[in-house]
Amino acid sequence: MKRGVKALVLVFLVILSVATVSAQPVAEKKEVKVLILNMFEVGENKGDYAGEFQHFYEEYLDGVESYELSDMPLTLYLNEDGVAGCIAGMGKAQSSSSLTSILSDSRFDFSNTYILVSGCAGMSPERGTLGDVVWADELVDFELGHGWMESDKSSKDDGTFLRSNGYDRAGYIRLNKGLAQWAFDLTSDVALADDSAAAAYRATYGPAEALEKPAVRMGVSVTGDSYWHGAASSARADEITDAYGAGTYMVTQMEDNAFGVVAMNYGLLDRMLVCRDVVNYDQPSSSQTVRESLDASSGAFSIGMQNGFAVSKVVIDEIVANWDTYKASIPSAN
Repeated sequence: MKRGVKALVLVFLVILSVATVSAQPVAEKKEVKVLILNMFEVGENKGDYAGEFQHFYEEYLDGVESYELSDMPLTLYLNEDGVAGCIAGMGKAQSSSSLTSILSDSRFDFSNTYILVSGCAGMSPERGTLGDVVWADELVDFELGHGWMESDKSSKDDGTFLRSNGYDRAGYIRLNKGLAQWAFDLTSDVALADDSAAAAYRATYGPAEALEKPAVRMGVSVTGDSYWHGAASSARADEITDAYGAGTYMVTQMEDNAFGVVAMNYGLLDRMLVCRDVVNYDQPSSSQTVRESLDASSGAFSIGMQNGFAVSKVVIDEIVANWDTYKASIPSAN
C-alpha cells in the first residue's frame, strides 16, 4: 500500500512539474523592422571620426539593448522602434556569415524585415563623382565565373571573362527593382554634403561626370573580394555585367552579392536595399599610377559617410513611421 501511494505521489509531482513548465510564458520574439548592415567602423561607435556604422549608431542605437551573436564578435543592437544594426565585417565570407548568424537567431522576428546595406564604394570617373550615393537594382559578382589575364587573350577581340551558369544564383542577383526605384524617388532630392578637398581631387580627372557635384543615382553594384583598381579592371567589370545582361555598373564594393545570397536563402531578397556612397574612383587619374592612386586621399571619405547616412535615414524613418502599411506591403515606385 505504501509503495502504491509513493508511486501516485511521484506521478502527481511529474504532472505538476510538466504543467508548471508549460505554464511559463514563452519569450516573445523581438520584431525587427529594419536591419542596417554596415561593414566597419574606424574607431569607437560614437564621438570620434566616423566610419560606416557611427552615424547610424548615434542616431538609432546609442544606449539600446545589445545582443552577442557569435565569437567574431558580432554585436546586434536593437531599439524600441524595431531598428537594428551591426558591423557585419568586410568581404564576402565575413559578411555572409554575419547575416546568416543574425537571421538564424531565434530571439528575433525577421519575417517582414527590410535589410538595408549601407557602406562606401568606388566608382568609375565616367559614371559619377565623389560623394555620390547609389541605390543598387542589380548585383554582379566580379569573381564568379571563368576568367583569365589580359596577357592570355587569344586575340585582341577576345575578352577576359566567361559566364558560367552554375554560378548565376550568386553571380547575378536582381534586387526588387520597384523597391529600389521607390527608395531612389524618395531620396533623389536629399541635400548631399561636399568638400573642398574632394572637389580639388575630382578636378584632376578628365570625364565631365567626375567633375559633377554629389547626387543620388541608381544602377548596378559590382562585388569583388579583390579590391581591384585601374582602368582595365573597370573595363572588365563592364565586360562581366554585359555577360549577365545587366545594366551599367555604377559602384564597386566587397559584400553586396554575399548579403544578397543570404537574403535569398531566408526569403528576404525582395525586402533588401543596397545604398552605397562613393568615396573613391576605381582607377587613377591620367597623372597617377595605380599605386599612387591607391595611396592618395580623395577627400571624400567623410562626405561619403555623411551622405550615405543622410539618404539611408530617409528610407529608414519612412518605413518605421508607416510600419502598418509596409509590414504587409512592400513599397514600389508608381
